[in-house]
Amino acid sequence: MVAHIIHPIPLVIRGRPMSQSVYRMDTSLGPISVIGVFVWYIEGPKEKIIVDSGMTSEAYQKAGRTGHTHVQTLQEGLAKYGLKPSDIDIVLQTHLHIDHITLAAEFTKAKFVVQQAELDYQRNPPPPPVDPGPFNKELLNTLNWEVVRGDTTIVNGIKLLFTPGHTPGGQSVAVETAKGLAIIDSLCTTDSNWDVPAALKQKFEIFCPGIHNDPVQAYESLIRIKRMADIKVPIHEIRFAFVDKIP
Repeated sequence: MVAHIIHPIPLVIRGRPMSQSVYRMDTSLGPISVIGVFVWYIEGPKEKIIVDSGMTSEAYQKAGRTGHTHVQTLQEGLAKYGLKPSDIDIVLQTHLHIDHITLAAEFTKAKFVVQQAELDYQRNPPPPPVDPGPFNKELLNTLNWEVVRGDTTIVNGIKLLFTPGHTPGGQSVAVETAKGLAIIDSLCTTDSNWDVPAALKQKFEIFCPGIHNDPVQAYESLIRIKRMADIKVPIHEIRFAFVDKIP
């Protein structure tokens, strides 16, 4: 077994309504959810792999969104591990919303792995507010895509899991580590989706994401991750902004 290490690289911290994090449970959990926007560097023996391309505070501002705080640049975050964006071999795109794809052009030598269903959908998404869509649709035609369908092994110890629901072609990233299988989810969760209060556990095993294309698919995808993962890595969980490595 190859034991990888996941390094969270936070770029932006922002607040959003709790209703965007958990479906129909915001009155139980509070009005606001504070989230992190990350790229994730997977340290392994050979290929240099990251999960998602990231977002900037400036891009949020241009998109008319408020309540965001700059943490560091992509270049600063990668430099902590002796890397530049041009050093990255593979970018695993969990999905193609703006906070996950905006900085893709920085990775000039990488191939971008995406589900066929995701690329098809985001090239012709429904209008907002049905779906926030990609930040720049033209960007989708400039990247070096490797298109996959369903669960796919990327390298020894790293596998993509088809986990739709937040978007039609979401894919989570399963990573073998020294302490078991860690899964970075594609459904834009935080700990609030997984940590159901004791008073509600008889009714709910997890909470569906508040933003979803299909709530049943989203719920089923999270249940699949829960069954498989030794270590759950909610992709927007703010506590990872203060963590250097997983595990």
